[in-house]
Amino acid sequence: MRSISFCSSLVVAGMSLIVMTVTASSVGAQVVPDSVVPVISARTYVSGSVTVIVKGSFQMNQVIEINKPASISDGEMTWLQFGASGSSTGDVLVTYGEDIGDGVGVHVGKGKPTATAGSELCTGDLTITASQLSGHYTCAGVVSYDSSTGTMGKVDIEISFTAKS
Repeated sequence: MRSISFCSSLVVAGMSLIVMTVTASSVGAQVVPDSVVPVISARTYVSGSVTVIVKGSFQMNQVIEINKPASISDGEMTWLQFGASGSSTGDVLVTYGEDIGDGVGVHVGKGKPTATAGSELCTGDLTITASQLSGHYTCAGVVSYDSSTGTMGKVDIEISFTAKS
């Protein structure tokens, strides 16, 4: 009797998972939490931007357009470059892939001051559709470095972005 009850519970749980999977795929969007390495199909990007707020040893609060030639997904790794790396006006690089650990990497810079964080310091999620990536991450207590002065500090980072393919 117990084995029948247990088996029926497994069937109900399995059916619930199937319903959730069908519902998510029928909408056409996949939401990936920060603790999972997302699978992003090979694509190039035609438009997008990031809103970045950095508080701490250096400050940023701006919107930066996607750098189309520098942003690409190859089916295993994704690089989303907003602005030009090292720019005094600011830049953000968001990376995804198993080579970077748990899934997401966030690099911000404004001229010489920079900060880089991964999933261990960042929380948020990524939504993947056939034609767009959109994400929001908050990274707290990220070590920063200013190569012009040789000083270390800490920053809190918040980014929200879209990248259309």
